[in-house]
Amino acid sequence: MRLGGLARDLQHTVRVMPKPFFALFLFILSATACASPAPVAPTASSNAPPNIVSNTRAGNNPTATVQPVTQSTNVPRPTDEPTIRPTNLSAATTIPSPTPIPAQLIQLMDDTCCASPGWYADSETILFIDKPNADAPTGMYSVHINEPMVSELWSERIAFYTRDFDYAQIPEQAGTRIIRLSDNKEMRVRNGGRTVQFSPDRTRILWTETRETFPLENRVTNVVLAPIDFDAGTVGQAERITQTLRGGASWLDNKRLLLNGRVSRESNQSRTYVYDLTTGAETEIFRAERSRLTTVSRDGSWIAYVIVNDKKTERNGLWVERADGTDEKKVELFGAAQWRDGSRLIVAPFEMGAPVSDTKQTHAFYEYDAERGEAKRLTPPSAPFKIASGDWSISPDGNKIVFVHAADNNLWLWKFSE
Repeated sequence: MRLGGLARDLQHTVRVMPKPFFALFLFILSATACASPAPVAPTASSNAPPNIVSNTRAGNNPTATVQPVTQSTNVPRPTDEPTIRPTNLSAATTIPSPTPIPAQLIQLMDDTCCASPGWYADSETILFIDKPNADAPTGMYSVHINEPMVSELWSERIAFYTRDFDYAQIPEQAGTRIIRLSDNKEMRVRNGGRTVQFSPDRTRILWTETRETFPLENRVTNVVLAPIDFDAGTVGQAERITQTLRGGASWLDNKRLLLNGRVSRESNQSRTYVYDLTTGAETEIFRAERSRLTTVSRDGSWIAYVIVNDKKTERNGLWVERADGTDEKKVELFGAAQWRDGSRLIVAPFEMGAPVSDTKQTHAFYEYDAERGEAKRLTPPSAPFKIASGDWSISPDGNKIVFVHAADNNLWLWKFSE
């Protein structure tokens, strides 16, 4: 699960997949250790970044004078963490200006640093998981887009964070612990340690409960809501809102949920539908035996989804549809997708025409306008890149994308030209 956090409210996917936190932690740590050859810099440009100070890893230039890393941005941090200090450095040095690269594609970190990047609310600061060197703690680090290669410890707490990094949650056996980062208030939800999703207005939480009965097709998923009041430090009475067969749920907006589940115990099809919390009305979006990547636009007005392995081949692919069940459109692109805003979808397919077996395949960013049904390419062929493990995130203002480059496991930034 991607960060930004490690759970982005979990609201952009219908499939709710709680996992043991420790296992996720080990997975993330293993991801940070991977390294591969650095990418080749794209075509030269006159807009190269200036000389910069690197957040040096162990073994880099051991004779250099130690220089603490500082950060000019004022990003609030959790208040109960250990004393925040600049990353312990074995050395620091001024790095010569790198080979000029296109102004829109910028390397933010080096030395195979990073995993699970997410954006702070200012759309200028990126938070990610790192352990810069043997003496530095594993934790959440920050880098400002105008100060590449300079990172700072943000928190030693690794948890599931909301998209805006305003709340963190830690599933525990005694119940899920929720922390409001602005004042460090905590409350515990007695829900068996299940991950929760916050409503957009942060007044309610959602989770699902599925009894592990057999056969599998008979399993019923309960969708549960509870009001929360952090000022009072209370969690209200949990209420089962509805049920679905072997399904999941996420927030569409403050008044609606996006649900999915099997059509019936006798059917192999699942249906995805909108559930109105006020009226109980259901609006079906689509049915399919196999679907992927169900994600909601930022204002809840559009839903994107992928159908795979359907008997009717024309149904396979990426689709968008309004949340009221109208205006269904097939997108003539196929790849990972995230919403830029209320109606524009960013798709990251492999370069068109490249064979799947080609190890030199690269990604490209395209923008699809759901209102107009039109697509355009954003990144030029002269700026090739490859995203590692689908690890990318669009900034809150919709104007930037951070991703982990598969060639070097470092953070890179794409800025939109408009």
